[in-house]
Amino acid sequence: MSKRFISLLCIFAFLFTGIIGRCGIIAFGTAYKVADSYNSYTLNIGRRYTNFYDRTGLRMNNSHHSYVAVIRPNEKCLNELELLFDGREVTDIRNELSKGYPILRQVDRKADTKYIKIYEKISNENIIANHLLKREYGGLEQYVSEEIGSLSVNFSVDALGRILAGDEGTLINNQYDNNDGIIISLESKLQKIAEEASKTIPKGAVVIMDSDTSQVLASVSRGDDYINRALSPYAVGSVFKLIICASALENNITPIYNCTSKITVGDTEFNCQKKHKHGMQNMKQALANSCNCYFVNLALKLGADKIRKTAEDFGFCKEFSLYKKWNVKAFNFPNESELNSQGQLALLGFGQGMLTDNPMHFTAAVSCIANGGNYHAPTLSVNHASDNRIISEKTADIIREYMRYVVESGTGSPADYNSNSAGKTATAQSGIYNNGTEVLNTWFAGFYPYNNPEYAIVIMRENGVSGAGDCCPVFRTIVEKIEKMRYNN
Repeated sequence: MSKRFISLLCIFAFLFTGIIGRCGIIAFGTAYKVADSYNSYTLNIGRRYTNFYDRTGLRMNNSHHSYVAVIRPNEKCLNELELLFDGREVTDIRNELSKGYPILRQVDRKADTKYIKIYEKISNENIIANHLLKREYGGLEQYVSEEIGSLSVNFSVDALGRILAGDEGTLINNQYDNNDGIIISLESKLQKIAEEASKTIPKGAVVIMDSDTSQVLASVSRGDDYINRALSPYAVGSVFKLIICASALENNITPIYNCTSKITVGDTEFNCQKKHKHGMQNMKQALANSCNCYFVNLALKLGADKIRKTAEDFGFCKEFSLYKKWNVKAFNFPNESELNSQGQLALLGFGQGMLTDNPMHFTAAVSCIANGGNYHAPTLSVNHASDNRIISEKTADIIREYMRYVVESGTGSPADYNSNSAGKTATAQSGIYNNGTEVLNTWFAGFYPYNNPEYAIVIMRENGVSGAGDCCPVFRTIVEKIEKMRYNN
């Protein structure tokens, strides 16, 4: 009698353990979600997050369409596997289905299946301007994106967690087709132009702005990593001479200087690139020839206070809000104590030393010159900010003329298109050495068209050779494609 009792007790214990184990699989398994009522579970096909629309109304994300197969663990579905999958995949799927639960599998096409259900899934795989928008890159999604819809399939189960016979699943569409979203300043066509034109740059950035508003129309970061180089700090080099020109013109300091290829400040000698002797130079000629000696002399005449005041007006030393809570920090500008050093002041004159900036902000500085003297911080908002005049219209006109001369007769000539380009080149020392050779960051900062500015464009390349060779051709390609786009429209 005792043996029979013990045998029955063992049988009940075994059954009880099986039930508990089954419930544990249901409760903690990741293949599906058990409902609160414990009589169903859900396969999640996809979730939709905030839609981004460009300034023309085109959707920039949630635009990649793919297919997902929902496969149930029954003979009818097993018989259809070969319509969608190759032999090895079929074997893997059969093994997974042997556990007794439905599964999801990505498929590249729809097929004539009766029992395997195929649903369309929307994702961000082909998102435009991924470095600027995607969460993984620290982009806009991180600051404004939230779930707006989902698509799932719900199955009924019995007390042991088994699918009820004949249950094909119920599709639950929770606003998966939701089109709500936000409009940002990017323009998809310009973004594609910038991405295509910048393929010659292994690492670097391209930014295009509306020169009147500093609204970002396109932003490209080149490089096989998650760094957004359009928002990263770099030595800016000679493009900063534009800010020095603005400060000098506003303060009516416009000297003539005889460049002998070198200038000594204290115990430090500064040289023009390749130790070129430029001879007698006015400001216009010095900018076109990128004469370092002229701008060292000019910075010393101006003094730290005047330069710093102009730079702050142009947005240096200040963080900016790219979109609502997305704040981009200011990068390095030498402080008052550092600029007490004549050597640091001399370096600032041609954009070297402790100065760093990001391509995004510097494009806004170019926009200010292009639009006649009103500075606006970079923005992805489509709202128009009020005017903020920081330099006179006369000063802006003169610098624009100088920038045209840089392209017409100076270092920026490879950027010219339709005799209507304007800008400034730079070949900036980074302070970083690779096998004993200093890494140079090269720039072109300009606007187009010269006779009626619409676009401010900055190109920056890491580890380049020269602004003229690396960046000017990219600028020319961009404006040429813009003109062709206009013509075709």
